[in-house]
Amino acid sequence: MITVALYSVNAPGADFSDKLISWYCDNEYTHVELILSDGYMYSSSGRDKGVRRKKHIKDDKSWTYIEVDGNEQIILDFYNMTLHDSYDMKGLVGIVLPLTDRTDEWFCSEWCSNALKISGNKDFWLVDPQKTKPNDIYNILVK
Repeated sequence: MITVALYSVNAPGADFSDKLISWYCDNEYTHVELILSDGYMYSSSGRDKGVRRKKHIKDDKSWTYIEVDGNEQIILDFYNMTLHDSYDMKGLVGIVLPLTDRTDEWFCSEWCSNALKISGNKDFWLVDPQKTKPNDIYNILVK
């Protein structure tokens, strides 16, 4: 089982960049991660400059957690394939502007929705990862 973790702009630790992303995307959720059974969360982070994994500490005040289906091994393979790819600031702006996407850069919801799609989660088969915001992932999963 995979856990989707969504970070809220209302979290106690939310900073200026969270508030800016929330305003820009008009969303409550400003970041998304995939937590696997190894206890690590996987995503692309602007703070960490790109694709990475880090140990997750459960925090119900800052994160919303949703359990989903998917193949963990495929997500790990995708992580290993994209490890060291940069954060995609241009792609983030491209959610609302017609900018060309780069395949070696990822923003969080682009990386996570693509990982869920290729891991076999049917909810994401028709989703365009390049246009997906954290709130879109939330809305898809709680529909």
